[in-house]
Amino acid sequence: MVPWTRITAITASLTLFLVGACGPAREVEPNYSYQQATPLKAGGTGVGTMKNAKEPHWWRIDAAGEGVLSVKLGGIRDIDFVLSAYDKDRRELVRVDETTTGGDEQLTSLGVSPGAYYLTVSNKNPTADNPSQEYRLVTKFDAAKGRELQPNYSAPTAQPIEPGGIVRGWYWPTRNLLADDAQARGVDHWFSVDVNKQGLFLLNVDVGEVRKVDPILEVYDINGYKLTTVDQGGIGEGESLRNFGVRGPAKYLLRLRSKYDNAGNSDDPFDLMTELLPYQGRTEFEPNNQRSDATPFELDAIQGAIAPAGDSDWYKVAVGTESKFILRADVTGVPGMELVLSLKDSFGNDLSIVDNAGKEQPQVMTGWGVTKGDYYLVVSEKTGKKFDGRSPYTLSRKLIAWQPGLEWEPNDSTGTVQALKIGESVDGYFAPKGDQDWYEFNVYQKGVVELESTGVVNVAPAMTLFDQEYRELASAAAVKPGDPVTLSRELDRGTYDVRLRPADPAQNNVRDKYAFRVRMK
Repeated sequence: MVPWTRITAITASLTLFLVGACGPAREVEPNYSYQQATPLKAGGTGVGTMKNAKEPHWWRIDAAGEGVLSVKLGGIRDIDFVLSAYDKDRRELVRVDETTTGGDEQLTSLGVSPGAYYLTVSNKNPTADNPSQEYRLVTKFDAAKGRELQPNYSAPTAQPIEPGGIVRGWYWPTRNLLADDAQARGVDHWFSVDVNKQGLFLLNVDVGEVRKVDPILEVYDINGYKLTTVDQGGIGEGESLRNFGVRGPAKYLLRLRSKYDNAGNSDDPFDLMTELLPYQGRTEFEPNNQRSDATPFELDAIQGAIAPAGDSDWYKVAVGTESKFILRADVTGVPGMELVLSLKDSFGNDLSIVDNAGKEQPQVMTGWGVTKGDYYLVVSEKTGKKFDGRSPYTLSRKLIAWQPGLEWEPNDSTGTVQALKIGESVDGYFAPKGDQDWYEFNVYQKGVVELESTGVVNVAPAMTLFDQEYRELASAAAVKPGDPVTLSRELDRGTYDVRLRPADPAQNNVRDKYAFRVRMK
């Protein structure tokens, strides 16, 4: 029979062993090289002292699987800590030195695979003298799914992510102390997105807000060419990329960074959300800020957004038949912006610029004559400084078969004058601002010709008659906006031109048509 005192002693020893097994791991000095590293379980806590403050103290962690290792090193008096992580071949992966003497250091998202990793705790203060106070090295091990895996600080080390998911990471550390260029040590967070299928797709990216951080999001192709930059928000705000066009199969790179040096947050994470959608022609296909990248505009309406600053969105309208059409277009207003709508020819030359309305108002192109070929509608912000990827506009267009009796723009000069027969009438618009419409007719026998234009709301029309040498013969103007105007003149046989325009160049009306008629009395 075992004596009771012996049983008590065994129980006490076992209790101490269990408590010790569950408690922190204590460093075993000397652990000043990787061969002497103190073992530490992933997710466990290590405790040590800086009795020898001139040497790095090594800890070894054996990862059983893939995951994310986070580490917090508690600061102690008189010690300026530096925390480093190494792989099994002792290649330094990350070095963190964010605080000064007595401060904590933290590693937030080290991606690990099965195998050995090393942590070193070192001191940067040459006068340090604190041999007895203990530091604590607290580690945490999490699943890799949905987490950023550092170091992903360069394009070659970009972390692959699946579209349609969320990746959580931290703007920490704020400096890449292992960068070759000491002047460019900001930390970049790189991610790669594979578009595996053939076809056109839209990539949407949202970056969640983080206190103290002003994020910048950039998109690159696989050759390192920057495709776009998103920098809409300020400090403490997120970023959003909408309807960015990608072509598959291909790989694209996302670069996320803090706008300001040494600005980070080890407490609040960012969430990077991505979405990949098949392109169906209902939204702009970014990048479309030049003629060669114009979004095909095949439906009646399409949505887009002005972002980043200086963005111009090009849309291609293809006329495939020899028939004549009138192209009408309008773009809705956007809060805080004044949009401009332009029409360009197949070479990108301006045909018409619509800038009638003011801030937050729609712009309307009342009609432009088009024939077989390519045309481009361009939406831009007037100042080139305002932008908002979260407030879309809608661009609409109509191709109307032309028929006699409709104005055919351009007809704003003698070189583009529109022919009209005696007895015919034509419907047109005094738009955009500064518009003038020229019509030409022939008189085959001498007589009195009467020119008539109906009134238009907000416009007082003015009419001028010219002979074939463009000498002014007569003119008339409405008394006030909305009134009609009439001009009668006896004319000999010959060719004559009429110029219609608002009496005030600032007047225009994109809603109401005028009717102009030429007849013999």
